[in-house]
Amino acid sequence: MSGKKDRVKDSDRTSILVPDFKHCYVCGTDRDIHLHEVFYGSANRKKSKEDGCVVPLCGIHHNLSSQGIHYNKTLDENVKKQTEKIWIKTYCDDSLSNEEKIEQFIRRYGINYLEEDELNERRTV
Repeated sequence: MSGKKDRVKDSDRTSILVPDFKHCYVCGTDRDIHLHEVFYGSANRKKSKEDGCVVPLCGIHHNLSSQGIHYNKTLDENVKKQTEKIWIKTYCDDSLSNEEKIEQFIRRYGINYLEEDELNERRTV
């Protein structure tokens, strides 16, 4: 069966990380923008799309150079951590403990990228 049914048009997608998809999340350029699902793999790609865990990246910061998120482990992990923090703020009840919030994320994505104390850090834009 083809994946055509599951495809969401780019124009219908949203992100919990950025207000629009016009500029690279890393460098800010508006050239050669690709959409990148932060949590990928068969099951997680669909969840990323549903939850808005997607960032716009220029070709250089996506997959066209060694600086790209697909080849740069540090960049990939930093974006995953930032996304997890925002996902928790967006989808978890404030009454939960940090440990419970991380557990909710793990139930959704099968992995955790944060230490419990990282949830208390101020988010930078």
